[in-house]
Amino acid sequence: MSQEVLRGVYAQLSRAVERRDWAQALRLVDLLRQQLQDPAQLQKLESYRRQLESYRQVQGDPPPPQWPLLHKPFIGDFPVTNLFDHDLPLGKEDGNGRFVSGQGQVWTPSPQHPCGKSDGHAGYDWAMPVGTPILAAAPGRVTVARPEPEFFCPSLSRPVRGLRVRILHEGESPGGIRLETLYAHLSQIRVHEGQRVAAGEVIGLSGESGCASGPHLHFEVRRFDQTNSGQPAPVDPYGWFGAGLDPWSIHPLGAESLFLWQVGQAPSLGACWQAQQLPGLPGHRPAALERFKRRGG
Repeated sequence: MSQEVLRGVYAQLSRAVERRDWAQALRLVDLLRQQLQDPAQLQKLESYRRQLESYRQVQGDPPPPQWPLLHKPFIGDFPVTNLFDHDLPLGKEDGNGRFVSGQGQVWTPSPQHPCGKSDGHAGYDWAMPVGTPILAAAPGRVTVARPEPEFFCPSLSRPVRGLRVRILHEGESPGGIRLETLYAHLSQIRVHEGQRVAAGEVIGLSGESGCASGPHLHFEVRRFDQTNSGQPAPVDPYGWFGAGLDPWSIHPLGAESLFLWQVGQAPSLGACWQAQQLPGLPGHRPAALERFKRRGG
């Protein structure tokens, strides 16, 4: 484990202890114990682990952390076609051929995969007809409402410019963390930069602009505070339900993903959550599924 990754682990450990998430803190300490070689450091970790265990016995485990902020960015239900890749959601900078869902399932991304098409995908895609109203997922200020810079799209073999909107949600999160939502591949933009919008306000219409192989909404969330690098980082608004640690949460450029949806507002992930229906994928974890359902998924 590199020094950069170790710093990410220590950063997440500090935050887990701060919010008294003893189970997460113990998992992080166990990861450090596996990586460190120095006997003195290992002895300190053993002592620290015993201290955390005593806190856990006295205080118990808190409920899973969540910030109920987001509303569904569209009306109705549409099929999800691409998930957040917890193994390096860095777009073209990923390229490791490994996709990790929020349930901890691993597969090889491909255009034919029903749930994980793009290696390094940093958001969620929902297929929908062109012209579907797209709604602000939370109150905030529009920071981008314009075509993106032109770039070459390999899948379309031509230069493209997609229409996109970004909204900064500053002071809106119960956790006090600044978040930003992105809405991409639009056919029309209905807001302007600097405009204040309310949750549920129409900000544009869906489309297939930019590097899109079909009409859909690309929805993405970025976290500005308490990231491992100190720079904005994409996060999964559905959080992490896999066993063990979220690999993105301890990456040097990563951040912890928490469940961000208001009760009853999380768009359904359909068969991409009921992963036992997908060929070649391990089954879902019932406990995690029940937790997700209780949160309104």
